Amino acid sequence: MSGTYSKEEIERGIAKIYETVLSTKNVTARYIVILALASLWIDAYDFAAFTFATAAFKATFPWMSTYLFGLSIAAIQIGATVGAIIGGWLTDRIGRRNMFILNMILFTVMAIGAGLAPDPYTFTVFRILLGFALGADTATGFTYIFEYLEKQQRLFWSNLWQLQWYLMYLVTIAFIVLPLYFILHSLTHPIMWRIIMILGGVFAFIVLMLRARIPESVLWLAYQGKLATAKRILKQTYGIDLPDVPDVDVELRKVARSLRSAFSIFRRSKWRELVYSFNGNYEQGFEFYSWGFYLPYILLTFKLAGPLATIEASAIFYGAGVVAGILTAYLTPRIGTKAQYVMGAFMTGISMALLGLTLKYHWPLWLVVLWASTFFFFHVIGPASQGMTSINAFFGARERGTAAGWGYFFVKLAAVVGSFWAPTWFAMIGVSGTLFALSIYAILTAILGLIIGYDARTYHPPELTEEAKAS
Repeated sequence: MSGTYSKEEIERGIAKIYETVLSTKNVTARYIVILALASLWIDAYDFAAFTFATAAFKATFPWMSTYLFGLSIAAIQIGATVGAIIGGWLTDRIGRRNMFILNMILFTVMAIGAGLAPDPYTFTVFRILLGFALGADTATGFTYIFEYLEKQQRLFWSNLWQLQWYLMYLVTIAFIVLPLYFILHSLTHPIMWRIIMILGGVFAFIVLMLRARIPESVLWLAYQGKLATAKRILKQTYGIDLPDVPDVDVELRKVARSLRSAFSIFRRSKWRELVYSFNGNYEQGFEFYSWGFYLPYILLTFKLAGPLATIEASAIFYGAGVVAGILTAYLTPRIGTKAQYVMGAFMTGISMALLGLTLKYHWPLWLVVLWASTFFFFHVIGPASQGMTSINAFFGARERGTAAGWGYFFVKLAAVVGSFWAPTWFAMIGVSGTLFALSIYAILTAILGLIIGYDARTYHPPELTEEAKAS
């Protein structure tokens, strides 16, 4: 292997680095998690702001058909489905840090381009490319925090990803949507969606600058045999010196060298883990984007609330998500990820059924707010948090980027289907009918999770089994 060290010595060095990272609590966790999952902040900003700007976008191009309108809205999700898979594979291929930088450059340029788009077609193209960066970056972010943090820390912090998302939603309402509403005196002014898109590009550029100092994943480097580089980052980041680990960089193992490796996670021994994670990810994305995204649009279009009341009601919905986002991380070491997955899926099914009845029989608005808030609370606690946390816990440094990419692919595939077809479903079977169908799927997901699910707390870290023994 090297003029100085044998293969066995290098393998022992790799195992030592794995053990050190997974057993050492990192004092810079908050800062790194925020930067690593910054795509979620940007995604939440884009979602929150553009949810209120959909009417403005429609008013700018009133000649759009329902299908073109749905395609324009779903464009970012289409890009994210492709970006999640390819970006996840590239995360394993060229490294976590490189993908962090490339993703934010692409997002910055495409967001500004979308804000200046002269027509829905151009807008859609820019949004697809923007979505590619978003999907790729989310896969990279989850991969990174699972390789940067101690094995209990990573479950805690990864389960906070929904908190980051909903918290940013409230920040966006308070500091972007409300000021624009009071300045423009409307949620349908044509300039509104353009300002929102360009601001997204500005935020992405700020993230790009902050990420410049993030180091590469120590586990990813060690897996390949680049022990000297991994040791140097360990010393700089963790303050830990490992003198007994060989001070050498070799190519002991290759990473994601072919497109075939993008499908390496699909093996018989992992079928339960894959079905459990992927179905949870798809179900939560499907229920959210089939009506949660359109909720402000529904309140305005069906005249259930005025513009200001719609903003206020949305703040309440997402406030419930913030509370759940905090709670789910603290529940993880106590009741585990599987219990939250099952409970969350079941209760979202119940709340959607009750909301469907409320809308069908025109019950008071406060009931809409109650059941919607209940939905968002349990949505966050359930598969929305646990699906991505689980898929990253089930795979090691060799293919975690690829696994995270596929996990997020199912979130965004559901978002594409839901956001594109929802307007048509509303017209065909009504909002209530859509909610009843979604509630059935959610309850079935809870049952499936109960039967085949895993608790990530007790799932042995793959780095300590598969990776250390890989040839």
